[in-house]
Amino acid sequence: MAGFFTWLLVFVRAGALFLIFPLFSGANVPVRVRVALSAILALLVSPGVVNRVDPANLQLLQLVILMLGEITLGLFLGYICRFVFYAVQLAGYFISTEIGLQTSTIITPTDSVPVDVPAAVLNLLAMMLFLSLDVHHILIIAFQKTYEVLPIGGGGLSDALFDHITLRIGKIFILAVLIAAPLIAVGFLVSVVLMTMGRAVPQMNIFFESFTIRLLAGMVVFGFTLNLTARHVANFLQKVPQDVFEVGRLVSGG
Repeated sequence: MAGFFTWLLVFVRAGALFLIFPLFSGANVPVRVRVALSAILALLVSPGVVNRVDPANLQLLQLVILMLGEITLGLFLGYICRFVFYAVQLAGYFISTEIGLQTSTIITPTDSVPVDVPAAVLNLLAMMLFLSLDVHHILIIAFQKTYEVLPIGGGGLSDALFDHITLRIGKIFILAVLIAAPLIAVGFLVSVVLMTMGRAVPQMNIFFESFTIRLLAGMVVFGFTLNLTARHVANFLQKVPQDVFEVGRLVSGG
């Protein structure tokens, strides 16, 4: 009985993680797939959980609080995994603003709402790197190791946890600016050149010409900087498993 209940608690934490986990949180991913993946992950992880919980020693309210705590922790870990995708979406918003693609939106397989075209391209790039770098495999190991530092039903909030999350959120904006910086620079240079031409040739309609020039220049630079963007995203992705383990350690008060 204790073994099954331990599996159930691991399943609850894994299910909450997969609810907002990259690649599996999209509207096109069936719920049955997420449930099956959570069950398989719990089946693999639960034998290694040392502190097994016996439901016979707990009251109903304690069981509910225990499961709610595991759900909250799973959601928390899922948000940590999604930070890099928030960064690329923010960078896509910056890029679309600079090159004039604010009104051009599409729906990607992982989003249920329309997003800007550059954001969709960067999101797909991050997904491809996530899989090609085997980050999902390392992340499973990090999830399993969270039970070594954070037992079931343990943990709490702390100042160190708040500082760590604040630092990671700040790096979201840094990554977004690093990705969008070449396009921001090109937009600034195009604006300066067009303003100069507008002063030199007053007969030219700079306002209408600027849309085409800004779009063409932006798309060319965006294509040439995808390799550099992939390096920035890969560096951020490779730190995600360590962030998951570190958050588990900080929640445990370590």
